[in-house]
Amino acid sequence: MASRTALCLVAVAAIASLVGCGAPGVSAPDAPGSRIRYIVPFAPGGGTDTAARETARTLSSAGISHGDIYVENIGGAGGLLGIQTLARQGDDNTLMQWVDVLAPLYREDAPIRMDQLRPVAQLATSPLILVTATGSRLRTFQDLIDGMATDEATFGLSSTLQSKEPATWQTIARDRGIDPQTLNFVPSKGVSQVVPDVVSGRIDVALVVPSLARSYIDNGDLRALAVTSDERLESLPHVPTLRDHGLDVSYYRAQGVVMSAAASDEAVAYWAEALRDVSRTEEWARFAQKNGLIVEYKGPDEYGAWLREEGDEFGRYLQERG
Repeated sequence: MASRTALCLVAVAAIASLVGCGAPGVSAPDAPGSRIRYIVPFAPGGGTDTAARETARTLSSAGISHGDIYVENIGGAGGLLGIQTLARQGDDNTLMQWVDVLAPLYREDAPIRMDQLRPVAQLATSPLILVTATGSRLRTFQDLIDGMATDEATFGLSSTLQSKEPATWQTIARDRGIDPQTLNFVPSKGVSQVVPDVVSGRIDVALVVPSLARSYIDNGDLRALAVTSDERLESLPHVPTLRDHGLDVSYYRAQGVVMSAAASDEAVAYWAEALRDVSRTEEWARFAQKNGLIVEYKGPDEYGAWLREEGDEFGRYLQERG
């Protein structure tokens, strides 16, 4: 097996031969290796998977990184299987896309700790769309609130009860004076299950990323009741915000990249710079607008501080749940 040093030399030589091929104004520093593993800890097709694939594509197409980047989906246990793989196998050539807080790390039986990972960068934030089936009895947002109050509505989760989704629904309930412990949650194996369940009417409502919700809304399969952003999205301007409905609530999920604790300072610095360059490209801006993302770059320190703060808050939520 070639050593890391040898791989680095190959990568440097390749980059040197390609000087001038990158996008204008975008530099291409020496990559840690010539073959980059990009883990997505969820099944294909969801918002996190889509963001990772666009990031990988932009790294290559914009000439930011010249390594061979391949995306690998390792779904299961709410993202924990992917996190475990990163912690055990990660190196300077392994990235992992992540969304929101690293929720699996805050479970009582979590086999992985935050200090086994290294935050690299946040690329963007994303609100969520509250969706129901077009033929649902919940025709308006007020119908949903009434269903909350009478314990009649069911809330589909794309993950487990130990995630930020139920916490968001409970925040909405509290704002309307409804006991959050009475909400009927239905966990699932992922967004690929929860959306068909909403469309079929098996569950009443779910929180879905704009990139996925939009296609179902355009096809007439889903109806959007609200968006969790502070302002309406350009991609879905007809969808009111929670604030439009009179709630003092907003919620965004951060799309970012982490590495294992085994990654060197040099590799983290390299990928932080490369991802910053991704966030500045026209390709990423178009992708963000189309998919309801808000471009908001944070480097390792700032992104790490955000993850810790949000993680502490989520940990308190889990303790309250008992």
